[in-house]
Amino acid sequence: MITGYYCTNIFSERAKELIDFYREVLEIPFIKTDVDESNGVYLGFLEDAPTLCIWDCKVFDVQPTGHQSFVFQTDNLDVTMEGLKKKGVALSEAIRYEWGTYEVRLNDIDGNEIVITEFHL
Repeated sequence: MITGYYCTNIFSERAKELIDFYREVLEIPFIKTDVDESNGVYLGFLEDAPTLCIWDCKVFDVQPTGHQSFVFQTDNLDVTMEGLKKKGVALSEAIRYEWGTYEVRLNDIDGNEIVITEFHL
């Protein structure tokens, strides 16, 4: 029986650069690593909550993970977008949806979709 959700594994041919993107550009906190600073790195917001774990697929001789879509939240999307633009990140146009979200989309260096959402309930 399934008892919880642990992490999302991302196997990348550019693991070090992908880790740097999530840590430096998106500022997702480092939680721990199983290997070193460029392989088996867990990123997230709470120690005992699900994380993103980035692995070097060449080290483990596996194919890169197919594209994923990750949704992150922010308290102020406009301020977040300003900060990302200053870092040179290409963003979609932000959209306000009638169901209560204000969202922007971008891609990481592996082509994974990142949705950043400000919730208005």
